[in-house]
Amino acid sequence: MDKLTATLNKAGVRNISTDLWGIFFEDISYSGDGGLNADLVQNGAFEYNRADSADWSNYSFWRKIVPEGSFAAFDVLTDDPVACENPHYAAIEVGQAPVALENVGWDGMVFRTGETYDFSAWMRITSGSPMPVAIALLGDDGDVLAETTVTIGNTVWNSIEASLNVAAGAATQGALRLTFAQPGTVDLDFVTLEPHTTYKGLKHFRPDLVEALAELHPRFMRFPGGCITHGLGMDNMYHWDRTIGEVEHRPHNFNLWGYHQSFRIGYYEYLRLCETIGAKPLPVLPAGVSCQNTSQGPVPIAQKDMPAYIDEVLHLIEFCNGDATATEWGAKRAAMGHPEPFGLEYLGIGNEDLIDPVFRNRFQQIFDAVKAAYPDIVVVGTVGPAPSGQDYEEGWKYAREANVPIVDEHSYQSSSWWFHNLDHYDDADRKGPKIYLGEYGSWNTQLINGLSEAAFMGRMELNGDAVAMASYAPLFAKNGHHSWNPDLIYFDNERTYLPYSYWVQRMYATTTADTAWPVTLEGPTALRRDLPNTVRLLIDGNAKADLKDLTVTTTAGKRIQLGDVRYDARRIDTGLDISADGYTIDATVVYYEGRWGMQLISGDVDGRNHNVVSLGRGHSVQVVRDGTGYALAGTEVSMNEVRPGTTWQVHAEISDRGQAMRLYIDGELIAGGEEVRDEPRRTVTVARDDAEGRTYLRIVNAMAEPAQIDIAQILRELDVTGEAASNATATVLQGDDPYAGEIGRESPTKPVEATVDLTDGRYTAPAWSFSVITIA
Repeated sequence: MDKLTATLNKAGVRNISTDLWGIFFEDISYSGDGGLNADLVQNGAFEYNRADSADWSNYSFWRKIVPEGSFAAFDVLTDDPVACENPHYAAIEVGQAPVALENVGWDGMVFRTGETYDFSAWMRITSGSPMPVAIALLGDDGDVLAETTVTIGNTVWNSIEASLNVAAGAATQGALRLTFAQPGTVDLDFVTLEPHTTYKGLKHFRPDLVEALAELHPRFMRFPGGCITHGLGMDNMYHWDRTIGEVEHRPHNFNLWGYHQSFRIGYYEYLRLCETIGAKPLPVLPAGVSCQNTSQGPVPIAQKDMPAYIDEVLHLIEFCNGDATATEWGAKRAAMGHPEPFGLEYLGIGNEDLIDPVFRNRFQQIFDAVKAAYPDIVVVGTVGPAPSGQDYEEGWKYAREANVPIVDEHSYQSSSWWFHNLDHYDDADRKGPKIYLGEYGSWNTQLINGLSEAAFMGRMELNGDAVAMASYAPLFAKNGHHSWNPDLIYFDNERTYLPYSYWVQRMYATTTADTAWPVTLEGPTALRRDLPNTVRLLIDGNAKADLKDLTVTTTAGKRIQLGDVRYDARRIDTGLDISADGYTIDATVVYYEGRWGMQLISGDVDGRNHNVVSLGRGHSVQVVRDGTGYALAGTEVSMNEVRPGTTWQVHAEISDRGQAMRLYIDGELIAGGEEVRDEPRRTVTVARDDAEGRTYLRIVNAMAEPAQIDIAQILRELDVTGEAASNATATVLQGDDPYAGEIGRESPTKPVEATVDLTDGRYTAPAWSFSVITIA
């Protein structure tokens, strides 16, 4: 067993942020409609169209049931709608009854025994006598689990409500059926079906998903994005004031992640969610420019429209904090059922924006207006999509010049990157803007990813005098509809699946602190990999290109000519299979198309450690460790597509079994770097909650052997009594396999809590573990 000694620097005590650990919600991977939104009906407003998805229409996810001998015509109309903001509605012309419409929901509907389901819809008749409509909940085999009948007799739109109780039976692939029982024409719109059960009375939210959030004890919640905040162009930009009020009058829009937004959960509902789970709201509004990650690049709001947009920003603050009787927007909040202010403290402006003069101009106008009208609101700015690069550098430069209070950094990395960069915030400027790590995660859901996050979070906590806030991202993903990897909470229609990262977040958030001390750890703390000398070569990526005279040459002088390769966006195995400590890859590359580039994957490509050369709008060299990669170096990614027919003379050097890489384009070195050999894998951090009188020791052992850690000096320095040391509590997340854990599934192991006796000043950290020791 390895033995280490931990030493605490009491003089280095730091007062740290008490809002450090939060959550970030974005409607990605069906997190909103089909997820957090409890409505079981998909496309209940008949507003789906090809802007959402290429093969969608107004009747998508509805089945038209016309039995033999019956006749019906199903139309979509827009004249005299319920709401002009969402004008489409279904018109069902029944010539010979019965006929029906069935909604299949989001991958089917789940109905539980004993649950009551609340139905609502807008209906009217436009011909014929009053129409009986049977509302039925169908089981997996089509049997009726619950049914009721309403009669539609009005020729003007009328809201219809009904409750259906499933007394017996259940379903996981159920459906909602509306049966029209006699000839006539019925108009139908805004069909909804929600379980009556809520989380603490919070309507319109799926209870188990809210419960999973509440158990994270978040200090804040950032919402609603993310990329969907600034949208794909002006028409898709998120306007908060269009998501409040009566749901029928909230204009739907396409979601840039490839589906639809109904805004059934809008800003008012988000604020109520924050209130219910005890999180401070952190709404994010566009900085007056659209998303940069499109072929057109960012598009700004026209200057003539900026005064109105600035008013929109200020109205949000008034909606959250304004007096219910003395302000217009405070009165609107009260009219929705919440006369008390929400107590907004933070406001995000912008997300991953291109930091150029146009952004600076638009942001500054908004920032100045907020400061003038609401000086107590803490504005959170943005410094691009990554912890390095031009946007990062320019964003920080501008934030310092403008005195932005907090900036939002984002970082998605491999587990190896997180371990290698534990000191990332050690030298953060304590006099400049505070840091909000608003989006971060380790690429995958295995135990090693959770351990790397745990180690980095410990150092974030130590640097909590500079890092004010942090939130893992994305928050939710519906199985079968993943748009991102990793995610914190996976779910399907029946349940949630909590990966290792969730438990790490929870272990920190339930042991929040206000004070931290630096700790040095002596002993075997680092991993040095024994890398293989296997060399294979794959070509991958969503691109089309010709590779001419593709050649691999080893440092020993062996030359393997692979000839000409035509790459057509489908992975190619070149057949190369040799052994070498170093080699070069040469080719003339003619690039035709592919926004996200082409990769030359080399080394032990079937294992967890190899190398990648990426070519396209940006060029980079990457090392893959533990199955996920990070860039050693690279060029800025251009917003412009590569011109078809662009030709590059590519020369890549990979040495020291993949630990060093250099990439030349047309004879010029454009990216090169060397991996630090020793990867820190064992950490000890110490924090304290003075208000509660609890001290927390956080210990990560991301290595294959247990580690006995001498913590006696820490206990002495913090005046821990013998009684307290003998009754400490250890919450331990561990596993036998660091690569256990699958995307979309529950973690194979969960934290276990036990009493530990520390009177001898030692703690044994199991292999592949994260421990939080609480001393009261």
